[in-house]
Amino acid sequence: MKNTSFLLIWRIIRLMAVTTIFGASITPLEKQMAEKGTKPLGENNPFIMHKFNADPCVLVYNDTVYVYATNDTQQAEYTLGKENNGYDKINTLNVYSSKDLVNWTDCGVIPVAGKKGPASWAKNSWAPAIACKKIKGKDKFFLYFADSGNGIGVLSADSPLGPFKDPIKKPLISRRDPVCSDVVWLFDPAVIVDDDGTGYIYFGGGHHEDNPINPKTARCAKLGDDMISLATTPQIIDAPWLFEDSGINKIGGKWIYTYCSNFAKRPSDDKSIPPTGTISYMTSDSPLGPFEYKGYTLLNPQVYYGPGGNNHHWIFNFKNQWYIAYHAQTEEKKIGFEKTGYRNLFINEFEINADGSFPVQKVTKNGVKQTIAFDVYAEIPAATMHSFKDVAVTGDQKVVPVSNDAWLCIKGADFSGRAKEALFIADSKSDGTVKLILDNPENGEVICTAQIKGKKTKAPVTLSGSDYKNKNLYIVFQGSVKLSCWQINK
Repeated sequence: MKNTSFLLIWRIIRLMAVTTIFGASITPLEKQMAEKGTKPLGENNPFIMHKFNADPCVLVYNDTVYVYATNDTQQAEYTLGKENNGYDKINTLNVYSSKDLVNWTDCGVIPVAGKKGPASWAKNSWAPAIACKKIKGKDKFFLYFADSGNGIGVLSADSPLGPFKDPIKKPLISRRDPVCSDVVWLFDPAVIVDDDGTGYIYFGGGHHEDNPINPKTARCAKLGDDMISLATTPQIIDAPWLFEDSGINKIGGKWIYTYCSNFAKRPSDDKSIPPTGTISYMTSDSPLGPFEYKGYTLLNPQVYYGPGGNNHHWIFNFKNQWYIAYHAQTEEKKIGFEKTGYRNLFINEFEINADGSFPVQKVTKNGVKQTIAFDVYAEIPAATMHSFKDVAVTGDQKVVPVSNDAWLCIKGADFSGRAKEALFIADSKSDGTVKLILDNPENGEVICTAQIKGKKTKAPVTLSGSDYKNKNLYIVFQGSVKLSCWQINK
């Protein structure tokens, strides 16, 4: 009893603790991630380093990629890595956006479950799925989530960033639904909207100890026209060696169901069986099956990066190129965590053979190529970056340096226009310096120096040369600054 009470008191103290850096308050975890979350410029993976995230799903909308993810950071704030990730404290989702796949904006936290979420009936929010559908002439956005392993909810909004509401005030799918009562893990939704506007949902997972080969715990169903109801009774997908993590795509007229294989013992020499924890795939001529097993395509992260764990993915197309988003546990030890289960997000190009089959993917920390140059002539949220050093991102997406000469990096910035001045929007109590430096934060070309005093600061920008189309831009901080956004003006 004494040990339990001590642990509870310790947790409360950690949750309430804040660190003041240059006059700005950040949590101990935010400081820890700031000091240890730097990545080399040549590595685009993990593409988010200031937070832990898992189970990515992707929406491509208006030439922008939105990634929604399980908020592992919420659990990490609770444990500070002194306990394994138990997922039980997670009731929000994280969302990020990018136009070039290498510079990402932290768009904040989406409240989902619990007392402060729109789905107050739910305890948790794991493994989201996102879809957009035009209803009555307007784009509507539907965000599906798993309430632990016990059901699936749905939120709706008029924007990819919300605010999201719960339109039905109950689970969309529960164990009361036909053919769902015996699903071991009623979670991990995937959703797709066909060209004719019809939506379909895929979900389920887990296996009983006596049947790991054909668990028959995956399900699929047609959604109602409103995207918040089921139009058909869920159908069984007989996915061999199923573990979790439904995915769905329509490629070349074929419906392709993807999933993560389980970790049960296999016959040693049967190469037709998916290895443990791999993304496997099945195909069908119909969205509701029957699906035929074809092979596997993404090996467990352990094969590529060393640390293992579960595997979770989302395959998507952006600018006529296929990509795969997934997670891996590569950074938790680097951050200094004693325990495990805290994941980070990765994106790599996804190869498809000429005959439509999926090869085993070759993924690396190098990640993807930048799709377009970064446009600096727009209002840029401060929490937009490729990488950083000693920079914390607060809960309200503000940037705070935790040391002098801290920086964040924008990769492949385009200054080909006539830059005249920079505008910085900061907390009114800020009293420090921001420098814009090209190529190298220590000895690169300084194009702007701004003394931040008050909410708005303007400073001249000087470009001495002529070729400024593909530059790495470093925003370097000194002193007390809490930056909200910045912009280069012509």
